[in-house]
Amino acid sequence: MSNPTTPGVSVEEITKLPYSIALIDTAIPVFIGYTDQIPEGYDLNDVNNKKLKISSLLEFEDKFGKAKLESLQLKDTKDKGVTVVAPEVQFLMYYSLQMYFANGGGPCYIVSVGTYASASTGVQLSSLINGLDKVDTLKAIKDPILLVFPDAVSLTEPSFYELYNYTIGELETKNRFAILDTYEGNSTTIGNFRAGVSSTNHAAAYFPHLKTILNYSFDEDKIITHAGLQEEGQESDDLYAGEIAAIKVLRDLASLEISNESVNGFVLADLLSQAIAITEEIYENADSKDALKEAINDSKDVVDAIYGGIIDDFKIPEDLKVDTPIFRGEFDGLIDAIRLSIDKVGNANGLTLKNLQASDSLLYNQIKEAIRSLQVVLPPSSAIAGVYGRVDSIRGVWKAPANVSLSYVTEPTEKVSEKEQSDLNIHNSGKSINAVRTFTGKGNLIWGARTLDGKDKKSDGKDNEWKYIHVRRYYDMIQQSISKALERFIDEPNTSHTWLRAKTMLENFLNQQWMEGALAGSTPKEAYEVKVYGTEDPVTHNITNPMNIEIKIALVRPAEFIILNFSHKLQQS
Repeated sequence: MSNPTTPGVSVEEITKLPYSIALIDTAIPVFIGYTDQIPEGYDLNDVNNKKLKISSLLEFEDKFGKAKLESLQLKDTKDKGVTVVAPEVQFLMYYSLQMYFANGGGPCYIVSVGTYASASTGVQLSSLINGLDKVDTLKAIKDPILLVFPDAVSLTEPSFYELYNYTIGELETKNRFAILDTYEGNSTTIGNFRAGVSSTNHAAAYFPHLKTILNYSFDEDKIITHAGLQEEGQESDDLYAGEIAAIKVLRDLASLEISNESVNGFVLADLLSQAIAITEEIYENADSKDALKEAINDSKDVVDAIYGGIIDDFKIPEDLKVDTPIFRGEFDGLIDAIRLSIDKVGNANGLTLKNLQASDSLLYNQIKEAIRSLQVVLPPSSAIAGVYGRVDSIRGVWKAPANVSLSYVTEPTEKVSEKEQSDLNIHNSGKSINAVRTFTGKGNLIWGARTLDGKDKKSDGKDNEWKYIHVRRYYDMIQQSISKALERFIDEPNTSHTWLRAKTMLENFLNQQWMEGALAGSTPKEAYEVKVYGTEDPVTHNITNPMNIEIKIALVRPAEFIILNFSHKLQQS
């Protein structure tokens, strides 16, 4: 109330609008894992840590660094040339954040359990569990949240399931939701996942893993390991069987030409030149080059002698000098040299990328192109978390995060058929796994919207009302939003006037939700019902604590199955 100091009439505006309910954020994930660095002042033991939240990939890079630089391993192949061996990446946080922001993710929390350098023995279960426990104590992180463990797939399989079960045990009491991956992202581990992970409607699992457009990060100062064409235990005859066979064909053609009465020396020179070219390709990658070099030079001398007119009688006259190259033996000389050669080590072995850039720019560019063509394979949870945020912001948390395309994904690591998804979606174990599938003309879509506890019926035969992801998350959201809004009524008079104010606030909120499409029903009465009343003492009939509130809502369900019925309509005229 105003306190006037000047004589006259004072006007004070009194609001008659009901209190409003602010929707809490529903899609702020917490990424728990290892990072390249930890920013100064970042301490998980400090409950007031304010450096947990980031809003962009650039901010993450500034605070926590980038991906771990891997050692480069190369392998020569006959069909593709120099190829990069996919590294066994332990730490996936940075790549996961790239996928998260690319798929519509917004602000998120980073719980770094250590640096790459501190985890010399790899990802540790105890560190990830400790990071999860710290979430409870950090004041900056408020429920409901999404939990994502990018590095979980780097654990051993038993530890992987132990982490998920520990997480599931924390979810229901803390109003959280977890996005889970399958261990290796292939169909052989689906059974292990279902057997190893407890059921819950506060989590959703996704399959398979994803091939992305991201590239691995390699250390250009580290020594390269470069394997040649030859596998361990493979003989040169087997490795170069195709090349040897080709030279033998050329030799036979040369013999056929020599057997003719009129021999064309230029035809023979061309045949030998082709054999030389085949051998020179082998020479480029051979570990020991002396025998090959000698055979190649001898054959080139013969070709030069033919073109120079020194050799023109291919019947080998008796007066031919011994030291003059003999044409027909050159093919066998090339073959023998090839059989003696080995190719177990590539040309870049023992060097670094920086060395190669200066010494062999051609090979350097080939390697860089091979690196660009190697796709990072990631579990889908981080991309899915981004989709949750995108769908929540565009449509609302009440919209199922499914039938949505994924960005930065070329294809899943496995193709999922209709029959295979039927088993993933509804299984006799009661545990549902959502699929990522490729559709022609549509791209890579999230094709499933069930929680891990996705069975249709409960054990008592009743409908499982929590089988859909958005139903679970929407209830978590309104529960938290309404609980927070009702705090203003604590210690207010427990009278019908207070009840009316609370009821009006709740009905306005739910009516807005209904108008936005979150609630089912053609009228507000069909969509929701709110009751607010006091507790009557059975003896004195006086109203005592507490104030009771009952809320019923009809939440929309997804059209998961669309059934088309067709029949013939008989002609009537």
